[in-house]
Amino acid sequence: MRKKVQLLAAVIVGIALLSASMMPALASDPVYGPGKSIKAVICVEAKGYNPYVPYVPHYNDHFPQGSTVKIYVEAEGYIGPEDINPKTGEYIPKVKFKMTGTRPTGEPFTASASSPSKPINQDSTQYKETYGIISFSIGKNDKIGDYRFRVEATDSNKGGELIGRTPYMHFYVYEDATLYPPINYAYSDLTIKPNPAVVRTTVTVTVNVTNSGGKGNWKGETVYLDVNGMEVKATKTLKLENNENTTVTFRLTKKELGEVPATFNISIGGLNETLMLQEKAPAATPIPGAGTTGVATGDENKVPGFTAVTAIAAFTFVLIYQCRARKRRER
Repeated sequence: MRKKVQLLAAVIVGIALLSASMMPALASDPVYGPGKSIKAVICVEAKGYNPYVPYVPHYNDHFPQGSTVKIYVEAEGYIGPEDINPKTGEYIPKVKFKMTGTRPTGEPFTASASSPSKPINQDSTQYKETYGIISFSIGKNDKIGDYRFRVEATDSNKGGELIGRTPYMHFYVYEDATLYPPINYAYSDLTIKPNPAVVRTTVTVTVNVTNSGGKGNWKGETVYLDVNGMEVKATKTLKLENNENTTVTFRLTKKELGEVPATFNISIGGLNETLMLQEKAPAATPIPGAGTTGVATGDENKVPGFTAVTAIAAFTFVLIYQCRARKRRER
């Protein structure tokens, strides 16, 4: 029995490892061909080579119908003496990128792109890195499901020789998919000033709102302020880009708070604070040494000019007088 259990466990682990190895790479992860001869990334934006932001990868490889899939590709192309621009002296790579795949229906599809005239690197080596951007348009009525493909690069400077080919990659078409991550408005730093407050005083409430998601299902966010569980204020609709934030301000008057002392629970976006409304402003706390009034202290009853030095001088005078009087009596 124990051997059967161990065998079953081994089979399950094997299936899990095999499934993991067959999982397509995340869109944010580049996919490489053998020896890193080619690199491809599934994107929503590709602006050409830029050492900082050459492309914007898709966050989960799911595309809506009617959108465009972009594949950013890099590869190395051969540069011979005849492949140098005679006017500028720049090297001219000539690499072609081709995407070949299968739709969910089993039908094939292709898309291609050529490298631009400028390479990524301008060193003296004969092989220059270059890039291409393949665009594949998804029709509004195209089949929902898994689109499987791979990308290959060939070098026109070497008679169409194959440079590299990626393993199979995947993107998915779904009705509710978004090109960018969905919005996620988050609230923080709820503050109330003044607090405590005097009745009939205007109270200012602020809160910070951040879109920590994206703009995939971009829509406005209305910020509501509740007092003791009842909605009393609402702001105009906010529309924040991903990672954008703003401060929302509310002002509460006697219309919302009334005119009698009370305690209120202020709530915005799941944050809560307590507001104390008082009849009078809190008494100021006395500052030590800032001055006193009323009963005089002991120092104020002292004889003017009578100090420690005066006392010592008087005592010395009495001693001298007593010594002289004693000498007179001895004579």
